[in-house]
Amino acid sequence: MSALEWTLGAPADGRSTFFQHITSLFAEHGEPPWPHDGRPFPDDPPGWANDMVRSVVLDGVRIHHFGVNADTEQADALAEIISRTVEGPPDIAAAQRFHDALADTDALTVVDDLLEPLAARKVPRRRARTLFRWVLENGTHRNAIKIALGLLGLCGDERERELFVLLGTLDEFTLYAAVALWRSVPDPEPDLFRLARRATGWGRIHAVKRLEGTTDPTILAWLLREGFRSGIMDEYLAHFAAVNGRLLDALAGGGAPGEVDDALLDGAGGILSAMILSEGGPAEGLADYPDAFAALERYAELISDAPAVLGRFSDLVVIRNHLLGGPDRLGVPAGEVVELGRRFERVLERPEWKAQVHAHLDDPEDKDFHVALAAADRLGMRPFDAVLRRLSTVPQDFLSWYRAFRWAGPERVNELVELAGAVLPVDELSTGPSEVSSVGPGYENDLALESVLRGLVHAPGSGWPLIRAGLRNRCIGARSAAVAALEAWPDVSLPAEAVSVLRLAESEEPHTGTREGLSMLLARMDPAAVKD
Repeated sequence: MSALEWTLGAPADGRSTFFQHITSLFAEHGEPPWPHDGRPFPDDPPGWANDMVRSVVLDGVRIHHFGVNADTEQADALAEIISRTVEGPPDIAAAQRFHDALADTDALTVVDDLLEPLAARKVPRRRARTLFRWVLENGTHRNAIKIALGLLGLCGDERERELFVLLGTLDEFTLYAAVALWRSVPDPEPDLFRLARRATGWGRIHAVKRLEGTTDPTILAWLLREGFRSGIMDEYLAHFAAVNGRLLDALAGGGAPGEVDDALLDGAGGILSAMILSEGGPAEGLADYPDAFAALERYAELISDAPAVLGRFSDLVVIRNHLLGGPDRLGVPAGEVVELGRRFERVLERPEWKAQVHAHLDDPEDKDFHVALAAADRLGMRPFDAVLRRLSTVPQDFLSWYRAFRWAGPERVNELVELAGAVLPVDELSTGPSEVSSVGPGYENDLALESVLRGLVHAPGSGWPLIRAGLRNRCIGARSAAVAALEAWPDVSLPAEAVSVLRLAESEEPHTGTREGLSMLLARMDPAAVKD
């Protein structure tokens, strides 16, 4: 049988594939970002929303911080399976066994070590390409897709462009699709740019890093305005964007597209503040940027004449605080650094900032409500009534519950507790303990309850119905917060049912640390309950 005749049909089991999943997301939602980052995936378990650490996060952290130990033995074993599969007649069952072997493999440990064992076995290139495409079009497990992307990158060509970009749209696969494009396509930059714009988290970090050295003015402009931002930490790409996007030239009006617009001002503040926050952190920081002081001076000139825009406030605060501290690694005398910090301080003293905060807090559903709250906090404002309006409208907003309890004086705590009891579905949140945590979609009310309970630590004697519900909430965090709230209560104010409620909670609690906290509470409240 010739290589041209070696083809594989679709499997007959009807399982949902990643290819179908991504195609459906485009059909339903259009371009990313997608709800819940496109999850649930075909291989997600029922409790996927409660994953503490996603696999794409583990990939990113391992690559950027810890490194990856190659598993050359497993790479060789996979090469042997490939060789046997493509040397025989086309067999869907054999292709499926190959898929399952990939699914059981840690992708990062083998994806860069497959070329040599494949070359040693002189695996037919065309048949291998057919097999790897089959996995990508019919694969149901993320590890299989990741490794098959790496493999097709070794033997694919221009025909794979759209397949790589389609699969790489999911952050889970962006790294592997980007590497495949680099290996198989003569001019991968336009496709890498497509991936970078579509991705929002670790995928963006991986794709943007592979745009290093670009001279495309459109890409340079995007890097400085948007491309450095990710759903992880802007610090990962800030220095990269400043250097590769030529930040200083752009601020001087000489960069693409040749003018300093509002988006560039926003981006410059974000890049400079992120580089400050990255000092000693996950990536290169401000001290590693040769044009740091000159860029800060030029940014100060521009921002001094610009209108107060709420989204710039936090970046300006970070820059001011850093410069007033007189950092000694910017290549200029400390006095000049501090004087530049005072220029930013004068910008932040303008009265327009408070007006901006009030304008955004007037609408409890304003998309920048939390940005305004953070600015209010730094300006010494305490817009408690605005937060109450927000919580009445969006009771799942756990960050607003946090700020509300911080800002509530003794005279208003009860008002806040009553609101929580009215707007949260307390009975529905008291369904019995489990080992899950309050993360991911479907746990918004649990997380809000946890935030309320953590606030009650500062209001001992208040909110017993909420604490009682928290003790039987499904999430560890809420139950732990309920225990912490009770630890602050004076014994004399405990309701009569407290001991019996705690006994039941202790008997049901599956989490060791929380159960120990309950036992200590019982020992304090009811010494007779202490076990020998």
